[in-house]
Amino acid sequence: MKKPLKIFGIVSLSMLLIIALFFSGVFINNKIQLNREGKKIVSYGETAVIDGKNMRFQISGEGEKTIVLLPGYMTASPIIDFKLLINELEKKYRVIAVEPFGYGLSDDTDKERSVENLNEELHELLAHQGINKYTIMGHSISGVYSLAYINKYPHEVEAFIGIDSSLPSQGGADEHNSEAIQLLSKSGLYRLLSNMNVDMLKIPEVGDELGEQYRYLSLKNIGSEATMNEGESMVDNFNKTIDLQYPKSLPVLYFLATESTDTNDNWLKIHQDMIQNSQKSAIHIIEGEHYLHHTHSKQLAELTASFLD
Repeated sequence: MKKPLKIFGIVSLSMLLIIALFFSGVFINNKIQLNREGKKIVSYGETAVIDGKNMRFQISGEGEKTIVLLPGYMTASPIIDFKLLINELEKKYRVIAVEPFGYGLSDDTDKERSVENLNEELHELLAHQGINKYTIMGHSISGVYSLAYINKYPHEVEAFIGIDSSLPSQGGADEHNSEAIQLLSKSGLYRLLSNMNVDMLKIPEVGDELGEQYRYLSLKNIGSEATMNEGESMVDNFNKTIDLQYPKSLPVLYFLATESTDTNDNWLKIHQDMIQNSQKSAIHIIEGEHYLHHTHSKQLAELTASFLD
C-alpha cells in the first residue's frame, strides 16, 4: 500500500512542479516581451502637462466646430481606436481625441478616478488648448462621465453624441472585474490568452503597422493603476450621476449598437428616457457591435453632420 501512495505523491509533486514552471515561464516571458515592445512603441499626438502629469491628445481637422472624442473603459489607445472615425470627422470638424491618464501614451496615476477628477483633468486639457466651445462624442463609459461634465460646464458643451454610451441607470457598475484583470495582467496570462484569441484586444482595422502598435499598448496598459482604480470607483461614479439630466436645450444624439439592444431589453428604453424632455434629440440603432466606430465610422460621421447642422 505504501508503494502506490509513494508513486501518487511523486506524480502529484511532479505535476505541481510542472504547473509552477509553466506559470513562471509565462510571467518571465511577459516581462521580457513588455521590455522589448516598449522600445518599439512609436510616439503620436501631442502632450500637455495636466495636474503635474503628461496627458496625450491629438487635434485633427480645421472645421469651425470642434468635436471632443472620449474613449470607453480600458481602451488601450484612444487615438488609434478612434482613427477611422477621426478620418471621417476631420473632413468637416476640428477633432480632439483625448487619452485619459492610464490610457494610450498618457502617464499612469494613483489619483482617485472619481468622476470629478476625470472631468477636471479633461477640462484643464481643453482650456489649456483654448477650446471652450465643443461637442462631446463619447464611447461607452464616457457617457456617464459626460453627463456630469455637461452639468458642470453647460455653457461650453454645445451637444452630446453617444456611441453606444453608458448611462448610470443601466446598473452593473460592480461588474468591472478589476481584480481578475489585474491578475491576468501581472501574471502574463493576458498575453497568453490574447495570443490564442487576438479578437479580445479589439484592434481596429487600421493596417498592420498601427494594429501592431495598438497591440503593444494593449499589453502595456492592461491593469494600469488608473484603470484599475477607475473600475473600483465605478459604483460611486454611477451613484453620483444617477439623478443627473441633460439641459433641455442640449442637442443629444445616440448611436446604439444592436449587440447591446438585442442582449439588453432595457438598453433602448433608458436612452429614450434620458432624452424624453430634450428639445432636440435622436436615436439611431445600428447593426453592429459595441465598437461601432470600428465598423461604421463613415455612417456615424454622416449622421453626426446631419444632426449638428
